[in-house]
Amino acid sequence: MTSTLPAIATPVIACENLHKSYGSVNVLKGVSTTFTKGDVVSIIGPSGCGKSTFLRCLNRLETINQGHLEVMGQDVSAAKLPWNALYHLRSQVSMVFQHFNLFPHLTVLENLMLSPRKVLKHNEADCRNLATHYLEKVGLGGRADAYPEQLSGGQKQRVAIARSLCMKPEAILFDEPTSALDPELVGEVLGVMRQLAEEGMTMVVVTHEMQFAREVSNRVLFFNDGVIEEEGVPAEVFSNPSSDRLKAFLSRLSQH
Repeated sequence: MTSTLPAIATPVIACENLHKSYGSVNVLKGVSTTFTKGDVVSIIGPSGCGKSTFLRCLNRLETINQGHLEVMGQDVSAAKLPWNALYHLRSQVSMVFQHFNLFPHLTVLENLMLSPRKVLKHNEADCRNLATHYLEKVGLGGRADAYPEQLSGGQKQRVAIARSLCMKPEAILFDEPTSALDPELVGEVLGVMRQLAEEGMTMVVVTHEMQFAREVSNRVLFFNDGVIEEEGVPAEVFSNPSSDRLKAFLSRLSQH
């Protein structure tokens, strides 16, 4: 008899009991979670609770002291991964940083073309077409020949998102992508992220933008003191928190 059960998709990212220390300081104290295709997961919590360190571990910008990490079914837990494995991992799981990290001596287009050429080994014409396409997607088609210093903070961050998209990743990690922006520029970056979410991009977002977390995410993780203290759908996490620490965190936010 043929089974009619649907196939279970391989998680894009899965981690179990992740620990990360810096000397005697334990930053992550056993984090376990899974991100599946199309997830938009917001990570919230007080400063210093381990949110950004967790993201950096997922992309192996940090070594893991203990625990298990898989990306698209491949074990990437080892303390030292060969360069080809790291390149492959970071082509699948891209990252957008708080401070853009664009090369100032390259034009916007050249910044976008660099990784597809160096990592994916695409030819010049394909890299240019890819970069042009994603610049248009983030609303910056007219700024291809500009240098980063000629852009606003919001434009720089949209360029950084386009650069990540050029790698055709399975997931994008966002580390507080709007926290370095002036308030009037936040909306243009969040607008691009909303569009990506609607198109099914798997996204893990460390954020202080609670409206984005509430409206766009399908799951919210509340980090506190190096662990996931509470998680669930946004409506439940924000409207009916069970953790006293989460209640206090949300209460402080509502007072600002």
